[in-house]
Order: sequence, then C-alpha cells, then structure tokens
Amino acid sequence: MDDTNAILDIVRPFLGEWGINPQTIKLVSHSENIVYKVLADDNQQYALRVHRPGYHTLDELNAEQLWTSALYSYGISVPKVVRRANGEYYKAIEVKGAIRYVGMVEWLNGQVLYDKLEQSTNAKTLTSSFVELGIIMARTHNQASSWDVPTTFRRHHWNVEGFFGSSPHWGRFWEVPQLDAEQEAVVLAVKEFLVQRLSSYGERPETYSMIHADMHHGNVMVDEESMTVIDFDDAGFGWHLYDIAVAIYHYQDSDNFPTIQAAIIEGYRKKRELTVEDVELLPVFLLLRNVAILGWVHGRPELDHGDRIPSIVNSIRGYAELLGIGCA
Repeated sequence: MDDTNAILDIVRPFLGEWGINPQTIKLVSHSENIVYKVLADDNQQYALRVHRPGYHTLDELNAEQLWTSALYSYGISVPKVVRRANGEYYKAIEVKGAIRYVGMVEWLNGQVLYDKLEQSTNAKTLTSSFVELGIIMARTHNQASSWDVPTTFRRHHWNVEGFFGSSPHWGRFWEVPQLDAEQEAVVLAVKEFLVQRLSSYGERPETYSMIHADMHHGNVMVDEESMTVIDFDDAGFGWHLYDIAVAIYHYQDSDNFPTIQAAIIEGYRKKRELTVEDVELLPVFLLLRNVAILGWVHGRPELDHGDRIPSIVNSIRGYAELLGIGCA
C-alpha cells in the first residue's frame, strides 16, 4: 500500500470532525503536500490537504488560514477555510513516526490557469489573463499592507535571511554539488550581489508585507467569472516585487515575455502604484527567483527535477551578465 492510501486510512475516521460524511475520496495531487478531493453525502465538495512534515509549525499553518480568511473577507477569491467542530483548522496525525497536519477547504471548480494558457493560441487570452493576475496581486498587497497583523501571527520571512542565511527556506543554492568551478563562481558572485542589493532595498511597509510567494500559473484557478489564487503553502512576509517575478518567471525565456511582463504590470497598476524604479528592479527579483528555484531543486531530489539545474544556472548567468555582476 502506498503512502497516500495509508495516510487516507488514518485520516478518514476523523472527517466527521469537519462535519463531513464522505461519499468518495480521490487523490488529486501528491507532490510536497497530498491533496484529496472529497465528495460529501450532501454533494458538497472539499479539498483535504495533508501537509508535508517539518515545513511549517502548527502556529505557522494557523497563520496561513488566518491570512487567507482575511483575504476572503477583503473580497479576494481564495479557498474558503473549513474548520473542525472544535473551531480548530487542523488535525494532527502521525505517519511513520512524523506528525503531519490535515486541513480542509471548500473545493474550487474551474481550470488551472496553466492549462488554459497551454490550450489557447489567442494572444488576447494570454494578455488578459496576466492583466487580471496583476489586479489580484495588487489587491492582495493592498490588503496585506493595510492589515493589522495579529500578535499571535507566525510566518516565515522571504528576506535576506530567508534566502541567504545559514538555513534558507529553500536550501543553500550556492552549495549545489553539480556546479563546476566556473558556475560556482558565478553563483557566489550573484549571492553577494543580491545580499547587498536587497539589504539596501530594505523592508519598507509599502514594498514588503505578506505575499503569496508562489502565485504562478499553476496556483491560479480560472472559470468564466473569476480567477482564484490557491496553495498558500509558501506564503510569508516578503517583497511585493518577488510576487511579480514569481508570476512571470516561467516565461522568462519566451518570446511572449515582454507582453506578459507588460500585462501584469498594467493590471497591477490598476489597483496599486508600481513606479518606473520598481519595474527596473524586476530583473533583480527574477534573478532571486532563479537562485531560489536552484536551491529548491537541489533540496528535493525525491521530486526528480535535477535535470533542470543546467538551464537554471544558464538563466542565472544571463541575469548576472545583464546586471553587470562580475565573478572575478
């Protein structure tokens, strides 16, 4: 029996704590977290999520639900949290000696934005999708910047320490063993540049607050009426420009990249200021996303993404040249 079936056997008896009597439960995703689709006997549908061990504490997971609930109240389309009967968000279960937390949200119908864009050859669809994503992102930053963060709120920071400290959230990208001497020199020079540049940029309230930190086309659901942001697993305090860079990172080598970047900026500016100076900094944050992804790929060999490392390093080298970062 694989882990997903074994975990479901452990979780199933507790679903009544959410007031749910399941008709069917179907595995829909098994990457870092496990997600099941639950159809209840009243025909309501839910997403049952089993979080990976060791990434977040219970306090941090509770903070995620507090923020998504605040975003929902603000009018941003996000998954609606379902609490247990005792008012708590999560149930702790033990799997192979490790504690994993189980949570529930209402199921979202629709299509993943990535699939929509892959299936469409209409340039207007691409542009309008990123304009809309820019609007949602700006509104998210508006809410976060004005939000009175609860004193009990605990969430990680995507800042200099979070990316480049002794224990960065996504791993020590500068120690990837596949790098040759020349690549390592480039990566170390990039690390030094980013530490200095981002330390200088600072963590001002108008540019730094809670962010989604992973609002790419795979974490956005679309239907005929709305666009919904999902998967707040990486959400934390960080730079608004990093959110924008994450959203367009996948297209950085595409011929459509200028159109996509212009579209998300256009949408963002409909709801929140984005200065010329901000836009000029986007290559810095795209470089930051590249080094973060390098650390993520290296730190998760079980996901079998190691073949991505050469292309990521090439992108890092390209941004280093664009930004005039030396490696002498």
